[in-house]
This record gives sequence, C-alpha cells and structure tokens, in this order.
Amino acid sequence: MEQWWLSLHGLEVIAAGTPAGEGDLTLRLGGEEYALGAAGADSVTLSDSNGITIYADLDGDGEIDHISSIHGDGGFDVYSADPHRAAWGLAGGDDHTGADGRAASWGLPADSTPGKGAPRSGVDQQTGTWLRIEQG
Repeated sequence: MEQWWLSLHGLEVIAAGTPAGEGDLTLRLGGEEYALGAAGADSVTLSDSNGITIYADLDGDGEIDHISSIHGDGGFDVYSADPHRAAWGLAGGDDHTGADGRAASWGLPADSTPGKGAPRSGVDQQTGTWLRIEQG
C-alpha cells in the first residue's frame, strides 16, 4: 500500500498518537491519529522546506476531511475523505431547507445511499481511504 501521506507537509513535527486537547483538530492517516491543535478553528496550515499543506475540517466535527498540498516544485495535490461534499464545497450537517420547508439535497446523495455512507469523517465511507480529487 502506497503511503501517499508521506508527501504532506509539516506532519513530521507532530508525533502520531499525541492526545488531542479539547476542541483540537485531529487527522487519521495510515492507522495513526495526529492532534493538529487549533482548537475551535476549521483548518490548520503546516509547512516545511518542501511545501505547504492545509488540513481542513469541512463538516465541523473536529476531524480533518480535506487536505490541500502545494509542493516546492509547483505541483499540488488535493485529497478528500468525502468527495461528494467537497465537489459542492458544502460543510457537513448543514440544514439546507428550501422555501417550502423541505430539506434540499444540493445534488448530494441522500443519507441512505451508499455514496454518502456513515457520518464518520476522515476516510471515504466506501473504501476506508482518502481519495485524491485533484492533482497538478
């Protein structure tokens, strides 16, 4: 299995398994959990000499579900744990109610479909992995 997360920037200074503080953002990669800090924030930006990575919590549950990296050579990678929500740029759990009072799905799969899966964030619900949704 390829360890793609080794190309992410700034994680080498954070010890895997360090307990998260109250409200800290956490990231699950390769069976490890990283406490990224930033209590109350929706993203953390980390960098090293090879580039910069933004770790974002799009659905507000405290777990990173979207990663964007820009590398020193000008390349970039974007990973998502929920590609459906990321494609629409919507935060999870939002109540998008229409004028008639009914919830609008905004083109996302209904809660009962396999495409959306369980509400756990941090990994794709179908395959249990992160998905690269953009590269350049």
